[in-house]
Amino acid sequence: MQVQVETISLLQLIISYLMLSVAFFVNYTEKLKLTKDIVFSFARMSIQLLLIGYILKFIFQINNVALIVIYYAVMVMFAANIIKERTKVKFTHANIIIFGAIFITGLVVTLFMAIVSIGLKNPFEARYFIPLAGMIVGNSMNSTTIAVERFFSEVQQNRSYIEELLSLGATPKEAVIELKQKAFRSSLAPQLASVSAMGIVSLPGMMTGQILSGINPIEAVKYQMIILVAINTAICLSVYILLYFEQKKFFNAFAQLNI
Repeated sequence: MQVQVETISLLQLIISYLMLSVAFFVNYTEKLKLTKDIVFSFARMSIQLLLIGYILKFIFQINNVALIVIYYAVMVMFAANIIKERTKVKFTHANIIIFGAIFITGLVVTLFMAIVSIGLKNPFEARYFIPLAGMIVGNSMNSTTIAVERFFSEVQQNRSYIEELLSLGATPKEAVIELKQKAFRSSLAPQLASVSAMGIVSLPGMMTGQILSGINPIEAVKYQMIILVAINTAICLSVYILLYFEQKKFFNAFAQLNI
């Protein structure tokens, strides 16, 4: 039996924003001075989501592979730029390396999900590819930001230790291996903690959305399990690639630290 999805009218959407009065009340009573931040954040969110909603509606209707890939590339480009801005880490060709790592891993993992896990005849089906790729890119962005920043700061803080190892004959790779491992673990920790709490502490947003749209909860669970595995895979691959290249940028041709 097909379940009818309850639509939300414009009036209902506007009235729902009245819930923000609680945030304004707390902000006023506690003198937090966050009024502008609250207004700006939710106004920006509303505009961005409405805009992307109309864009996705258009892409879904056209369902053109070239257009889908362009949209995906733009999405990755914004993610790469956010990573670079957040980390403040500067090394040669950083934008290209970050973009390439996320673009390739996201594309490979998304196509694997579409073809193998879901069994789509057309892996570039817009309504599948874009949401799946978006979740993968978003999670990869957060984890790679942590990894790149942590690795850079660890190397800076342990400069003398690294130089001592190098003077004793260690290769650049051997000199920073422990610091690289710390960065890798730090990037994976939030995702692993989130995954371990799924189903008991929280219900994932994607799964909740599917259930609200009328999909059988068991099917929604299957999709969510596949997505979580895919996200973890993409994170591991993108972090691995980025740390590999970042490590190379820390040293010059004579195996000396250059940061």
